[in-house]
Amino acid sequence: MHERISKLFGDGVEPRLILGTFHSVCRRYLVTYGHLIGIRRNFGIADASDTLSIVRRVIKRYGLNIDPRKVQARISHSKSKGIGHVELAQEQIKKRNVEQQDFLTVFEGYEDQLARSNLLDYDDLLVRCVDLLGHHPSCVSNVEAVLIDEFQDTNVVQFELMRLFAAKKKRITTVGDPDQSIYGWRSAEVKNLKKMQIQYPDTLTLHLEENYRSSGAILVSAREVIEQDELRPQTPLLPTHCPGTIPVLRRLPTAEIEATWIVTEIQRTIALTGNLLNHSDFAILLRSASVSRLLETAMGKAGIPYRMVGGRRFYDRVEIKTLLDYLRLINQPNNTDALCRIINVPPRGIGPETVKKLLEEAEAKHTTLWQLIRDVIQGHHKTLTKIAKSAEHGIGSLTNIILTARNRILDPIKLSSPEDLLKFIMKRLDFEAYMRKTHSADYEARWANVKELVAQSAEYSIATSNDEEGDGAYRDDDALPTIDGLVQEKHNPAEEALSRFLANVALATELQREGEEDAEGVSPRTQVTISTMHAAKGLEWPVVFVPSAYDGCIPHSRAEDTDEERRLLYVAMTRAQALLYLSCPTKNTQREDATISPFLSNKMVQRLLTSKGPNIGTAEIVDIARILRRKCPSKTEICKTSARLQHRADDLWPFNDEESVEAIIQERWSKWDQHDELGGHISKRRRLAKDIRNGPGEMRTSESVGVITTMQSASTFSYNSTEDFTTAAQMHQTSKQERYVEYEDEQSKKDRPCKARHDQGNLLSLWDMKSGPAKSKPYTGSTSARITSVKSARQSLKATKDVDFATSVRYDARVPLSSIPQPLAAHRPACTGGNSRPYRVPVDENTASRQHVFLSSSPPPPKELDEIDGEAELPSADHSFIGDNIGERPQSLDHQPVKTFHTTTIAQVQEKSSNVKKTLGVRRSMNGWPGGGRQRFSVPRMANAQQ
Repeated sequence: MHERISKLFGDGVEPRLILGTFHSVCRRYLVTYGHLIGIRRNFGIADASDTLSIVRRVIKRYGLNIDPRKVQARISHSKSKGIGHVELAQEQIKKRNVEQQDFLTVFEGYEDQLARSNLLDYDDLLVRCVDLLGHHPSCVSNVEAVLIDEFQDTNVVQFELMRLFAAKKKRITTVGDPDQSIYGWRSAEVKNLKKMQIQYPDTLTLHLEENYRSSGAILVSAREVIEQDELRPQTPLLPTHCPGTIPVLRRLPTAEIEATWIVTEIQRTIALTGNLLNHSDFAILLRSASVSRLLETAMGKAGIPYRMVGGRRFYDRVEIKTLLDYLRLINQPNNTDALCRIINVPPRGIGPETVKKLLEEAEAKHTTLWQLIRDVIQGHHKTLTKIAKSAEHGIGSLTNIILTARNRILDPIKLSSPEDLLKFIMKRLDFEAYMRKTHSADYEARWANVKELVAQSAEYSIATSNDEEGDGAYRDDDALPTIDGLVQEKHNPAEEALSRFLANVALATELQREGEEDAEGVSPRTQVTISTMHAAKGLEWPVVFVPSAYDGCIPHSRAEDTDEERRLLYVAMTRAQALLYLSCPTKNTQREDATISPFLSNKMVQRLLTSKGPNIGTAEIVDIARILRRKCPSKTEICKTSARLQHRADDLWPFNDEESVEAIIQERWSKWDQHDELGGHISKRRRLAKDIRNGPGEMRTSESVGVITTMQSASTFSYNSTEDFTTAAQMHQTSKQERYVEYEDEQSKKDRPCKARHDQGNLLSLWDMKSGPAKSKPYTGSTSARITSVKSARQSLKATKDVDFATSVRYDARVPLSSIPQPLAAHRPACTGGNSRPYRVPVDENTASRQHVFLSSSPPPPKELDEIDGEAELPSADHSFIGDNIGERPQSLDHQPVKTFHTTTIAQVQEKSSNVKKTLGVRRSMNGWPGGGRQRFSVPRMANAQQ
C-alpha cells in the first residue's frame, strides 16, 4: 500500500501516513505514548496459545470445573464490548450468579497474570488504546482524516477508536458492504453502519453498484439469495461482465460421491476449455473445515494438487515456536508461559513435576518463574522445591543463555539485531543437531522453515544514532509523526527492533511464501485451493465450488444468527468469476437424510440455477476467456485436451431421480448392512430370490432394481473404441440369443406335427369347474414362416453386432437391460412332449436290499414309454440342454422349451384303470399279491421296462 501511494502522489507523502490494521496501529500508539497511562515499556503481546495457557493455569489454581476455551472466548467477547472485569464485578453484586462468580474469579486472575508478565492480549491493544486516546486526545491531534475499509466487520471498541481518531477534524471515510458482514462470532457489529449515520447525520452515502468480478448469471443468483433478508438495506448490484454460464445446483446421492463429482468436474472443465483454466483457478469453499476429509481423499486419489488455507500456521510449527519463545524470553524474561515451554527444550533433565512445583512456589511468593529460578541460580534465595543436580545444571545453562542474549541487545557498543540473536541461540543450543535427532523423518523440511525464519528476521535491522534516517524499514512503519508539546518515549534500538519483530509475528495470521515450491516440488500457483468461507473473504477465483449446501451445514446447526449465515453463503457465491457450482448430497457423511439449504430452496432461486454441470462449448469458452481477460484457446488445443475425456457431459450420476439416488445409496451401504428392512439376512434372501424371465433368451435380472454390476457400467471404462470391440455383458447376451435361435432352427427342421388338441382343457374339468382353454397354445403357423422369422432374428442380431460401439446406445447402469431382440419379441415356442420316463439311477447290487420304497408313481407300460421316448428326443447337436448319457440328470438351464404331458389324457387313464385290480393300502406290494405282500418292494428298472 505504501508503494502504491508513493506511485500515485510521489515521495514524501507516505511517511506521514499511518497505515495498518486496528491492532497494529494501536500498538504503535501504545509503544510511543503508553507511559502516559502506566503501560511499562517493552511490553509483550500474548497470542492465543499464551492466553489459553494462562486461563488453564488460573482455573487449576482455584480448582474450578470450567472449560478453558469457553472462558477464553468469553473474556475476549467481554473486552470487545468494552467491558472489563471491574464492570463485571459491579454487575455480579446485583445478579449473584455462581457461574458468573466463577468466571469473574478466573477473569481477575487472568488479568493479574498478564500484568505480572507485562503482557497485553489482542483485545487489550484496542481497549488500552481507547483509554489512552480518551484521557490524552492530544496524541491524535495531528490526524487530518480517518479511512476505514471493511467497516461492516468492526466491533464496538473499533467504532469508538474511529470516533476518537477523528475527534478533532471529524473527517471519516468508510467502505463497507452490509451483505458481507460475516464475523458476528468475533463480535462484529453490522449495526455500526446505521450507528455512524446517526452520530454523523451529515454523512454522504454513495452506493458502489457495479461489480467487476463475477458474471451476470452469478450475480443475479447471489442477489436473489441475499434479498431474502428483508431487513437489509436495498442496494442495487449491476454486473459489468457478460451473463456467462448459469450456476449449478447439483444433487448427489452421498457425500463421497459429491467429492468424486467435484474432482470429475475439475478435470472435465480443464480439458474442455483447452487448458484455459489450471488448478489454481479452482477453489472449494467450505462452511466448516471438518468436511474437508472426503475432498482431500478424492483429490489424492485423482492426483490433483491442492492446498489447505487456514491450516497449521507457519509460526505455530514446533521448530519455529521454540525459537520464538527464546526470543520472547530474551525480550521479556517475565513471560512465564514462554519460559514453561522451553525450560526443558532441548532436554535439560527438568521434569514436568519440578516445573509444576516451581510455578506453585512462584505464585505463592507473588513473583514470576524467571525471577525465582534466577535468584536460586545466582544464590540470592533458596527454593523450597527439591531440585535434582541434573535439573539444577540445566536451569543454570538456560539462565546463562538468556542473560547473555539480553546483554547483547542492551550493550550500547554492539547492538544485536533479531537475526544475530537467532543465530546466537541456535549455536548455543546446537539446534540443528537437536532437530536432526528429534525430527529425523522430516528434518529437511523443518530446517528449511528455520532458515525462512532467520531470513525474515533480517528485515528488522537496527537504526543507530549515527544513522538518523535509519537503514531499516521498521522506523518508517512504526515511528509516529511528532506533535509539539507531546513527549514520545524513546527506546533502545535493538530492543525496539526485537519487540517489533515479535509483535508482527503475533499479529500475523499466515506466512505467504509465494513463488516457492513445496516439499513435493509443486508450485502453489498450480494447486486447487480448499478454504473456509470466512477465510475466502476478499479473494476471488475463476471457478468456485460450494459443497454440502444442506440444512445443518448452511446454515450451520449451531449458528445463532441465520441472517449472517445467509450473508456467508452470499460471500461464497460472489467469490466466483466465471463458473459457480453448488452441491447438496442426499445423504451426509453420517448417513442421515440431508435437505437442501433453505437459502437455495426458494423457487425464485431455483429458476436461476441448473441441475447439472454446464455443457462447455465454444460459446461458454469465449465467455470465460472474456470474463477472465485471457486469450481464448484454439480449436486444435480444445480437441487435443478433450480427447482423453471419458465423459464430455455431467452424466455419471442422476440429477433429480430419487429412485436412482436411493438405489445408489442402498448399494453404497449394502456391504455394511447385513439385514434389510424385513429382517432377513442378505445372503439368505439372495438364495431365495426369483429370477425375472420373460423369455428363453432374456438376461437374468434380480428383483432388486438398485443393484449395479460391474459390466453394466462398461460405458465408463477407458478403452479405444474399435469396430470389432464389444463388452463382456453384450457378448454374453448375444451368445444366449444365438443359442436360442439355433435351437429353434433345429426344432423347426424336424417339422413334426404337434399332438396338442386345441379344445383340451385342464384338470379342473374333472370336477365340473369352469375353466378356459389352456393358456399355452401350439404354434399354428407354417414351418416356412417360422424359419423365416428365425432367420430374420439372426440377421438382426448380426446387424446389431456390427454396429460401431462408439455410436451405440449407452444403457443406464441402474436400469436392467432388456435382452429380447425385436424379431423375437412376438415369437412363441411350440409345445413339445415332456420326458415322462424317470431318470435312470445306477444301482449297486450290494446296497439294493437297503433301498427305500419308491412311492412316487407307477411306471407306465413299456410300449407307452417307447413311444414317448421317441417323441421327446432332443436335438443331439446341442449338448447344453441334456447330457449324452440318458441316465444323467440335465444341468440347470437358463432357458428350456415348454413341455406338456399331452400324450396321456384323463380318458386313457380311466380306460386303463378299469382292467387293473386296485390295491387296498400302501402296505401291499405294487407287484401283486404273491407272498402276502411280505416281500421287499423293488424299484422298477428301466431295463425291465424296455424288455
